Amino acid sequence: MATRDAVFALLCAALCVLAVVAPTAAAQESTASGPGVEPLVQQGVEPDSTRIVVEVSERGDARWEIQYWTRLDDENTTEAFRSLQDDVRANPDDYAAAFAERIASTVGAAENATGREMAATNVSVAAETRSLPDSFGVVSYSFEWSNFAAVDGDRLVVGDAIEGFFLDSSSRLILSWPDDYGATTVEPAGDETRENAVIWRGTQTEFVSGEPNVVLERGAGGSEPSATPTPTPTPGDSETPAAGDDPFPTTTALIALALVVLVGAGAVYLRSRGALGGGDGGAGAVDATGGTDADAPADSTAATADEAGSEPAADDAATSRATADAGADTAAADDTDESDASDDGEPSPPPELLSNEERVLRLIESRGGRVKQQEVAGALDWTDAKTSKVVRGMRDEGTIEGFRLGRENVLRLPEDDEGTDGDDGDAEGV
Repeated sequence: MATRDAVFALLCAALCVLAVVAPTAAAQESTASGPGVEPLVQQGVEPDSTRIVVEVSERGDARWEIQYWTRLDDENTTEAFRSLQDDVRANPDDYAAAFAERIASTVGAAENATGREMAATNVSVAAETRSLPDSFGVVSYSFEWSNFAAVDGDRLVVGDAIEGFFLDSSSRLILSWPDDYGATTVEPAGDETRENAVIWRGTQTEFVSGEPNVVLERGAGGSEPSATPTPTPTPGDSETPAAGDDPFPTTTALIALALVVLVGAGAVYLRSRGALGGGDGGAGAVDATGGTDADAPADSTAATADEAGSEPAADDAATSRATADAGADTAAADDTDESDASDDGEPSPPPELLSNEERVLRLIESRGGRVKQQEVAGALDWTDAKTSKVVRGMRDEGTIEGFRLGRENVLRLPEDDEGTDGDDGDAEGV
């Protein structure tokens, strides 16, 4: 009963953790969307996140790269991405054409809103695998957006072409600028800032009217932007924004790790208590301190009493506790004695070719004609109930005899009957 309660408690704890992990994972790793994603889904690849990398030049033009990231965490997903990668390499124009049509519509709307002549050119597509160190499949659409930013002498004003730009929970926008420029205004404040770059995440930022708004000035590299975003040092400062930013938060991974540790610790505990991999829960079930699990002998004793109907449950329970001192040390020797014992010195049949009764007789003979009943259970790896049933049948047939020595059941061969009363003192016949 205690074992079942422990297993139930462990499962409840695991379910509680999963109840937290599932919504978190769903929120952090929702399916990505955007221009050019439909052909990927049709090929069986559903991206997990989107990264939009925008590099503004001093002329006001910008190079855009929209990256769709897919975690390659199982064989099916990995194989689907390989197939997609081969298809992209073989037919890049098919993917680029559909994407270019969507982008041309977006750029046309921005041209009307800003009054600046704009165009999207040099559209291309590529598919590759990256490791961070986890493996990801990345499909990148890139193009040149002319007059993306407004140029005013040594100032660049970025954002009016994508006012109110929508970022879903799986997307992020990474904006970078030339080294000789610095940001004097960043609205809204970036969720992360780097040298000559700012990052907004869809899970943390929502652009409203007039946003994003970034003002860049030549020679202002050392000044703080007016929105005073909090700089966040990162290991990838020396890398480009596209390469240094991990597309997936680590929260889910940490929670999953905690779940694994919890389940693993519970399994180790239950195994040490004999609940997992401990056989039938008989005398061999020993806890970490060297004692027997009180529940296992009690359960097996109850089964013995119900099936045999002769020995009291209390006596069998006491026998189980007394036998635990010898269980682990004698099990290996018992197996050796059982397989090697033979009256005439000739090789004997292996244990698997002997009947239950023959195995008991061989064990008694190897012990000089007498053995404790509980030792039979430990040596043959039987339950108390099975041992009691086999022994009772053999006693009824006269193959062996049994008597009570203190609180122990002792089995002997019939020829050892002479002188038993004198030798055993207060022993009682069974």
